[in-house]
Amino acid sequence: MVQKMKEKFDKYWGECNLLMAVGSVLDPRCKMRLLEFTFPKLYNTFESESNIREFQKHLYAIYKEYADAGIENLQGSKSNSESQSSNISTQNIREQATFSSGWSEFSSYLKEIEMVQPEKSKLDVYLEEGCHRHNPNDAFDALGWWKLNTYKFPVLSTLARDILAIPITTVASEVTFSAGGRVIDKYRTSLAPATVEMLMCGGDWCRKRHGVTKKTKVEKQLLTIDLPID
Repeated sequence: MVQKMKEKFDKYWGECNLLMAVGSVLDPRCKMRLLEFTFPKLYNTFESESNIREFQKHLYAIYKEYADAGIENLQGSKSNSESQSSNISTQNIREQATFSSGWSEFSSYLKEIEMVQPEKSKLDVYLEEGCHRHNPNDAFDALGWWKLNTYKFPVLSTLARDILAIPITTVASEVTFSAGGRVIDKYRTSLAPATVEMLMCGGDWCRKRHGVTKKTKVEKQLLTIDLPID
């Protein structure tokens, strides 16, 4: 029994919860400092550093996905404005080309002479800034903070709105680390029939997808019968 509970405990804590980690980093009071503080308490030194590096890789991938989506939306809005300004006469275009030819040559010269440093992403700027100092006894609205800083961090504010708005669910420890099966008895009939049906169907679909077979009642009874010894 202890071995089974230990396996469930390791499965529960063995993997880094990516969504919870992203939510903590998007809290301006915590950022990466919270992971640097808590991970060494949950894992050994090697696993802690490995999980932090793995999390940073996923965090930048998520940010890039949101940034690319924002660029696509911006380009779509620009295309509409460009279509309206496409009626410029040929004479104006030639005049603009004449006046801008010198600037184009000068810009090409600058590209060859000067090395332009790559601009830091807003995610790097946010992580490098110090954590927001707040009195723990006072209430703090993280979403409100991101609303005030929308123009400073446009992509991160959208990401924070999507992540921090997810409601937190809790699971009783008795259910999480129990080695017994999940049984719906008279003490657990407070769920609506539709909810119970969805949970049962979801469990069956997951077992079917991963090839997990559920033992029948006859097989369970055979396992409990003591066979005679010859």
